[in-house]
Amino acid sequence: VDDFLADTAQVRLVIFGLNGQRLQMLTLRDFDTASQMIPYLHSELYKGLDVSIVDHVILEELLGLSSEDEVKISYNYEIKEAVSRVLAQDYQLAFILKPVRAETIKAIADAGDRMPRKSTYFYPKLPSGLILNRLV
Repeated sequence: VDDFLADTAQVRLVIFGLNGQRLQMLTLRDFDTASQMIPYLHSELYKGLDVSIVDHVILEELLGLSSEDEVKISYNYEIKEAVSRVLAQDYQLAFILKPVRAETIKAIADAGDRMPRKSTYFYPKLPSGLILNRLV
């Protein structure tokens, strides 16, 4: 797993899956062509996100999954664990995405667009009870 992960440092979007018993790594080489498959109503910034490519192009177009199929999708912020779960056959695929910067999220919101589903996962989580509730 470490050898595969070392190869992903400079790559934007990586997909891991099994081919028989062997781990395979796929990368997307042409983001421009893939982003053209995203509905036109989204901003160019939105279309350039790794998560947008996964959501619209791979999950919806190629795999035929919709938002109702979300129960089939797990989210894991630990890359090594996600790839290990593919090896253990707990997951069929693992998508390794570059994180979205806070400035990008703001720019997309300013453009009147919304982020793709589950794309604003932040870790570690802020303890919301301390921020939102008054202390008595």
